[in-house]
Amino acid sequence: MSDEMIKIYEELSKQINQLYNEYSEEIKRLNAMWNDYKNAVNNIKKRWDLDNVQLLLKINELRASIDSIRDELETLKVKKELGLVDDEGYSRVFAELTETLTKLNNMYEDAKSKIDDVNRGIREHWFRSMDVTTLTIEQIDARIKELEEGKSRGELSEEVYERVRADLELIKRVVQALSIIRSETSKGQ
Repeated sequence: MSDEMIKIYEELSKQINQLYNEYSEEIKRLNAMWNDYKNAVNNIKKRWDLDNVQLLLKINELRASIDSIRDELETLKVKKELGLVDDEGYSRVFAELTETLTKLNNMYEDAKSKIDDVNRGIREHWFRSMDVTTLTIEQIDARIKELEEGKSRGELSEEVYERVRADLELIKRVVQALSIIRSETSKGQ
C-alpha cells in the first residue's frame, strides 16, 4: 500500500512541478512585458513633456494672432464710426477678417483638443505604469530632487520642470493618501 501511495504522490508532485514551471515562465514573461510597458510609457512621457512645450508655444502664437485679428476688427469698427472707411470697404475687410478669425479659432480649438487628448492619454498610462502601492514618499522626493537638479543644471525648461513637478506632487499626494488608508486599515484590524 505504501508503494501505491508513493506513486500517487509522485504523480501529484510531477503535476505540481509541471504547473509550477509553466506558471513561473508565464510570470517571468508578464514581468518582462510590464517592465517593457513601463519603459515605453516613461520614454513617451519624456518626449511628450518636451514636445508639449513646443506645441504650447505655437498655440500661444496662434492665440496671439486670434487676439490681433479681434483687435483689427475693433479698430475697423472705430474707423467706420469715424467715417475713415466706407461701407463697402468695411464690409469687405470685415468679412475677410471674420472668415480668417473663424478659421484660426477652429484651428486653435482643434489643436488644443488634440493636445489635451494626448495629455490625458499619456498621463493615464504614466499613472498606471507607476505602482503607487509600492512607491514611498522618499522615492518621490528623490525624483523631485533629481528634477530640481536637472533644472538647476539647465537640462530642463521652466515649462517642463513645472509640468513634471506638478505630476510628481500629484503622485505624492496619492501615495500619502494610500499610506493613511493603510494605517487606518491596520488600526481597524
